[in-house]
Amino acid sequence: MFPKRISPAAKHFFRAQSTRTAVPPQFGFIPPKKGFFNWKVMAFFFGYGCVLSYSEYLFEKYADFTEIDTDPMAQVKLEFFLRKMPLYETLSHAVLGQDWVKLSSWENLDRNVLDGKLENIVVRLQPEYQVEQLTNHTLASAGGIAVKPVIFHNTKTDETVTFVHLGYKLCGYPFIVHGGMIATLLNETFKRNASLSSSTLSSLKTDYKVETLNIDYKAPAFAHQFFVVRTEVVDAPGHDKNVCFLKSTLLSQQGKVLVEAQAELRNTGRGSRAAARDWKFSIPKI
Repeated sequence: MFPKRISPAAKHFFRAQSTRTAVPPQFGFIPPKKGFFNWKVMAFFFGYGCVLSYSEYLFEKYADFTEIDTDPMAQVKLEFFLRKMPLYETLSHAVLGQDWVKLSSWENLDRNVLDGKLENIVVRLQPEYQVEQLTNHTLASAGGIAVKPVIFHNTKTDETVTFVHLGYKLCGYPFIVHGGMIATLLNETFKRNASLSSSTLSSLKTDYKVETLNIDYKAPAFAHQFFVVRTEVVDAPGHDKNVCFLKSTLLSQQGKVLVEAQAELRNTGRGSRAAARDWKFSIPKI
């Protein structure tokens, strides 16, 4: 069986190796497995990807799936769906004493929809707030922000709950809302909450500047759904009276936490100074 020149130790080694391969693994020994991604598999997927990209099949399917519905009834359907959301119904029919106030507008919700009903809010119709902006003009269309955002503000706890619909036009990656759009939404929500809060010194949103904004993306935010942004003031004893701290949570339609954010805002007074200057120059000379 073995050549004469092979020593007894070598014969014992070869017998052990042949026995190890012939007998099933014992005592928890697991033989190594071959890797799945070999050169043949890689070549197949590379060629398959080249064919798909050349034919633009995936792009056509994505375009068909994300086609924007410009029918005016589509907006009506979205508004109807919003009113049927459980959280929306709960806040809309809040019992007396919970102090939830409903706001609805594209922008500047702290000044043009409250109608002076809250004592700590000063409603001012300023010309600069009638100018077309990103949220109330460019994005206010089918596929963008198709319906007016709705905000519920609690006058006792200074908490706000925002409902906003983000469409496929706001995607960065396919089907996923761009992270910059989410950051913009949170930035505006923080400033709006600061202007509505009873613990801050100014009711003008333009007075506030976001000093720091920390965003923690927990899960992808898939487009073409309503998002809920819950914002509240964080108590920070001993801080500057012109500085406030807030935190927000972005949730999906199903209530899944997608984003958590914290912000530090400073009251710069620039909006109040601009309003006073415009009011001064608007007085007619006698």
